[in-house]
Amino acid sequence: MTFLWSYTDALAAGDEGWWRVATRHTADLLEAEHWWLDPPGPVPVQHLLVETTALLSYALARSRDGDPDTVTGAQLAAWAAARPLPMLDETVPDSLEGSLSLMQWSKIFEQQRLRQQNDLAGLLHAAGHQLTPAAPTPAPGPLPSADPGRGPVPWPPPDDPVSALWCDLIDRDNPGRRYGPDFRLPGPALALGLGALVQHFDRA
Repeated sequence: MTFLWSYTDALAAGDEGWWRVATRHTADLLEAEHWWLDPPGPVPVQHLLVETTALLSYALARSRDGDPDTVTGAQLAAWAAARPLPMLDETVPDSLEGSLSLMQWSKIFEQQRLRQQNDLAGLLHAAGHQLTPAAPTPAPGPLPSADPGRGPVPWPPPDDPVSALWCDLIDRDNPGRRYGPDFRLPGPALALGLGALVQHFDRA
């Protein structure tokens, strides 16, 4: 068991600026129902909810030079609900028509997933973070430097916990990430987190 405030303090990663404000605000928003977190299971819904709430509240506020402490649960839910993922029809028949229907669903799902990712990345860009919407996330570790005299460029930046969490939520391929291939989530971490966010704040 992990206490919510301990987890959000860990997410802040020593930051004393707006990111810490966002993580503390996340604890304020969620503590009524999630004051402690269960150990992570195959799908760590509580952890994804906390991480996505912190990242989105920060992005919505700081993309407009605002205070994350003013972002409401309703605003978070509205942003995520405006970018829904299609539901899979489990009654699709095992036929050519059914296969075509699944292919169409898969195409729409990927388009909407990228919309979620790109729209949030755009907010983080506006807040001053170095991200590339829809581009593959670089592998953990240093990147080659354009100037050999300066040495390698670390990725994500060691002093940017926002970028680090972003990489964790979108990168399923690198084992160094929080939700890398060993975790075997049933879907993209960011999408699962946004789904949990909508479920929580729509009924709050």
